[in-house]
Amino acid sequence: MNKPALRSTQIAENNNGTELVDTSAQFLALFEAERKRIYAYIYAFVGDKAAADDIFQETSTILWREFDKFTLGTSFTKWSNAIVFNCVRTFRRNNKSLVGLSDEVLNELVANADYSQSSEQRWNALQSCRAQLPESDQRLYQDFYVENQNAQEIAGNTGRSIFGVRKSIHRLRKKLFDCVDRKKREGIF
Repeated sequence: MNKPALRSTQIAENNNGTELVDTSAQFLALFEAERKRIYAYIYAFVGDKAAADDIFQETSTILWREFDKFTLGTSFTKWSNAIVFNCVRTFRRNNKSLVGLSDEVLNELVANADYSQSSEQRWNALQSCRAQLPESDQRLYQDFYVENQNAQEIAGNTGRSIFGVRKSIHRLRKKLFDCVDRKKREGIF
């Protein structure tokens, strides 16, 4: 049954017939329990507070609007993560200037993610892996992911070829992915 955006109750069947269910209260209880995790999950993908705030606002609206499609008793985390991920992808598609992990790496990370573990733990694992990088890789990470410089700008600043910079970025992504994956297999998070 589709519910209007402002409808706060719905009829649910139970063993004794039907009952009125306060969907607003159910949604708020589930959403409030996951609010920080959802924001951390978004931020982990975009690395920009303003973008994360925008995506969080849009995602929250969609989660409420689509709540009638959620099955009580199933994992709200998994359900919400699917919506969050689609919002992040849409945002990235519409904002090509947003630099971060490529869609391929983003999809691979999500495909291999264990949703029962918090995004904050994965983010901490990524930061731990980043801290283990050699100084040159840390600088490349800073330039490319934090300062949003493109390969051409980095090449110009370092005197390297664009091809060499792109190859280094690819190796950096692989190192980070492998490190986080290793930490996951070792049960560190």
